Amino acid sequence: MFLSANKVAYVIFHLKQHVSTKALDKDNYIVLNENDELLSNIKNKIIFLLSEASVPDSAFVSFMGRNIPVLFPFSGSQQELFRFDENGNLIFGFDFLSSVFYLLSGQQEMEVSQRDRYGRFPFAYSLQCRLGCVHLPLVNYYMEMLVQGLESFATENSLPFRRKRLFDNLGFVLSHDVDRISFHHPFRILFKVKQFLGLAPLHYSRSKTIKLIFEGIIFRINPFRKEDPWWNFDWIVALEKRLGIRSTFFFLKQEDRFDNSLYKFHFKKIKNLIKELKSGGFEVGLHGTMRSVADRENLVKQKNDLSKILGESPVGIRQHYLRFFQPETFTIQESAGLKYDTSLGFAEQDGYRNGYCYPFHPYDFEKDRMMKIWEIPLVMMEVSVLQYRREGFEPLKKSVSHYIEEAKKFGGLFSLLWHNCRLSEYEYNGVTVFYETLLEEIMEENPKVLTGKQLMEEREEFNA
Repeated sequence: MFLSANKVAYVIFHLKQHVSTKALDKDNYIVLNENDELLSNIKNKIIFLLSEASVPDSAFVSFMGRNIPVLFPFSGSQQELFRFDENGNLIFGFDFLSSVFYLLSGQQEMEVSQRDRYGRFPFAYSLQCRLGCVHLPLVNYYMEMLVQGLESFATENSLPFRRKRLFDNLGFVLSHDVDRISFHHPFRILFKVKQFLGLAPLHYSRSKTIKLIFEGIIFRINPFRKEDPWWNFDWIVALEKRLGIRSTFFFLKQEDRFDNSLYKFHFKKIKNLIKELKSGGFEVGLHGTMRSVADRENLVKQKNDLSKILGESPVGIRQHYLRFFQPETFTIQESAGLKYDTSLGFAEQDGYRNGYCYPFHPYDFEKDRMMKIWEIPLVMMEVSVLQYRREGFEPLKKSVSHYIEEAKKFGGLFSLLWHNCRLSEYEYNGVTVFYETLLEEIMEENPKVLTGKQLMEEREEFNA
């Protein structure tokens, strides 16, 4: 696979998140094609060989107790991870540079034309689906393979060498997308009437639908009504404060499509909520509308509108419905002054869309450059399990435990998105008790809890 000098530098930059050594100084390594003749005057260098394959052709390697597919092996027999030749050169037995770049940059999304009804890259067409490895942070495994080789080289050549971990144990980023705030909104009551009359697909049984219609009407006309089931922010905040968690809330502006929210940032309740969250140490971020993924002017206006209420510019964004055009949306976000995005997860499948449990920079293929904006990978979204796959709480809990263990291996990050509107007993009986218990169990793992904004501040110190 051909990698430009900038693409090689992109991989090396992220490799330096895992190791500090003079072995990665430019004069200590060479990048060659796999069939290039190795000159006899090359001595005591690190040799990165690039595969001549244009598409992944995986070979599986047993490593750290896992069967890891390396995307770009070399032709011929199975290679060892690395070896030293007679001139003291360290030669890697797989094209790790291309394997890392292909996943981390999202190159596969540039090569696959299929998209779902929201314009998203579908999990079913991904390499992770084909190889059955979405549950593994492959890039972290590749980085560890590289680090082990570099450690041997540094030892052989008496060079300084230090392993790096982003977290001593693991990091935990919890977030909430504030899509819907009114279960009994008049529009939703009318939609349930349409469902009952057969004019729209039923979400509940007919008996439950008519029950919800009457409950909604009574709620709207009752002057002494309690808070709407989806206006549960006091409960969420109190729970997280008790557990020592500060999360990020992404707010979605009402726009010209029903797929967006039914509120605007300046609504009194929303304005007060934003101010309360900020004063309580929670982060307020932007939840980009459906149109904003390809409309810079639209995104900038949303950001400015939220800034007026927040009293400062939001640092991070997640796109609504995880709708994302690679790399166009990144370019728009970056030019709008946002520091991080956290949209990159598969909507229908939890796991590692880019194979990494560390924050990373996206890649601009058009300009052949590493972008400035950061991506905080989205590992788990409750909707993936509960709605898309129609699975229950136990499979979700089991997956969370697995991703925590993977993050702990590498000092990496576990990120969880849970919508406020998915903490309603109307839709998921027992969800509030389950969610509370889940957070308690996560905190028993002693993670370092950060908002997205705090993670960006950690990044700056980590890379200093």
